[in-house]
Amino acid sequence: MERYTNERRGLEKPAVQRRQGVGVISRKKELDYRFHNPNTPEATADYILKILIEANQKRIERILEEETFKCANLENQKQSRLK
Repeated sequence: MERYTNERRGLEKPAVQRRQGVGVISRKKELDYRFHNPNTPEATADYILKILIEANQKRIERILEEETFKCANLENQKQSRLK
């Protein structure tokens, strides 16, 4: 494996190691992401809430149906005990 340095080339970029024709960067650079959000925090929270509700809508409907069924069964059991 040959190692190429940038000093003799006069470059400031990291040196590249060559292994079987593949270039590998020897020094890792930390990535820095920045996002610009022009919305207010309240508008952003509302938007995220809408997305989460939409994504979980089927799950919420299933849970509500199960709970409704459980409540109906409890009411039926109470009424049958009273009779």
